[in-house]
Amino acid sequence: MTGREQEKQMNTATSLDSSTLKKNSPLFWFTLVIPVGIIGIGIDFILNPVGASTGYGIPIHDPAAFPFMWIKGIRDIVAGLVVLPFLWRGDRRTTAILFALSIFVPFGDGLVILSHLGFAPPIFIHWGTALYMMVVSYFLLRKPNSVKVVLTGGEAKEGGF
Repeated sequence: MTGREQEKQMNTATSLDSSTLKKNSPLFWFTLVIPVGIIGIGIDFILNPVGASTGYGIPIHDPAAFPFMWIKGIRDIVAGLVVLPFLWRGDRRTTAILFALSIFVPFGDGLVILSHLGFAPPIFIHWGTALYMMVVSYFLLRKPNSVKVVLTGGEAKEGGF
């Protein structure tokens, strides 16, 4: 392997390492809130379709509609589970892409509430979630800062946040 190839390989390894999302990072925990929350909401739709649909903003009391609530619950659980392995592995880029694309769900849910109830309180939950996800996505998608830290021996070492 030539010196240039080694340098390129080292740069690739460094860029991958700097984009790892560590479990002790606040960003990891701010991201984790959403998939865990949506899994909980999915479980609620399966176990308590009347209460969950009321919390969603469109109450359903007809037992004939419960299968649709169960389907929604299953989809919510899967939506949360899709993100978790990438987040847990620390794959910042994939987590960021999945997370950013998922913003369309609470935004679309808010549009449904808007068309059905107008500016009722449930819209703020959905759009507030979308806003929260936009902020977290911004931090997931941006490149981690690289800071030079001067050690006591006078040598410089680079580290990423």
